Amino acid sequence: MSSSRRGLWIGGYVAVSLVVAVAAGSVDRPAVLVWLLGLIFLAGWRNEQPVLRGLYDWLPLFLILAVYDLVRANASGLVDRAHLEPMIRFDEWIGLGTVPTVRLQDALFHPRDPRWYDYLCLAVYASHFLCAITVGGIVYFRARARFVRYAWTFGVCSLAGFATYVLYPAIPPWMASEQGALAPTVRAPDVLWDHIGLDFLAKVFSGDPKYSNPVGALPSLHAAYPMLFLLLFWGVAPRGWRVVLVGYTLAMAFVLVYFSEHYVFDVIVGWAYAVASYVVVGAVLEHRQRRRSAVAVATPPPSHHALEEVGDRE
Repeated sequence: MSSSRRGLWIGGYVAVSLVVAVAAGSVDRPAVLVWLLGLIFLAGWRNEQPVLRGLYDWLPLFLILAVYDLVRANASGLVDRAHLEPMIRFDEWIGLGTVPTVRLQDALFHPRDPRWYDYLCLAVYASHFLCAITVGGIVYFRARARFVRYAWTFGVCSLAGFATYVLYPAIPPWMASEQGALAPTVRAPDVLWDHIGLDFLAKVFSGDPKYSNPVGALPSLHAAYPMLFLLLFWGVAPRGWRVVLVGYTLAMAFVLVYFSEHYVFDVIVGWAYAVASYVVVGAVLEHRQRRRSAVAVATPPPSHHALEEVGDRE
């Protein structure tokens, strides 16, 4: 596809999407991610790539969207049996009696007058919702050989997280404060979206069960995804990018605790899910590759006489 023709397709895609969004009146998060996926395909697709193969390659990320939407649709039924333990007790222990979220917000957060660093933290927080698919698109079109492990690692980690949300729904710090189980804290993203006039995004990215799961706190997939980036790209990243990978992982962890979205306990468990998913998917793919190699070695090449017979028949 020529660059000019691609530009027309992308322009038309964006224009039609805006019309549909305005007519619908609202857009939920899975729809935004599917839209972004379509934009990635238009921006990077090549004519020789079969569409069905592309859809198969992206199947794990489509599964994430489908299962997330299923969990989200039943989120309201999970609130009544959501747990406070052991998250609060662990964070009180490492905080020497006071949960780190409470300490951070008491020292840094001013709901009526947010600071510049709060908006920087908001950008880090919101990056979670776009990074996995955006980076996936770059890997798919720039380093296709790495995409299978990338997609399935994110898929396994996300599905394990969603299953845990259903089996063990957990109350985040901001909700614990509302219930009186924790000293007062504020759900910072909601406050900041409202300050910049985008309060609708508070619903899309936060706790409205129409758009998200408010008790899907354990594990923190917000924390798990940066750890997956670190694990998947550490071996091929130059030194400067390794600093970025570590910095992004730690920055996201800080923001989640500071914003009252997650306990430190949630973050650590999210990292553990990421490591486990990376190891399990890597082991499965390596085992499958060894089996293919063994089959290839065990299968004898066609003999010289067989080739001659084929030539005679032709």
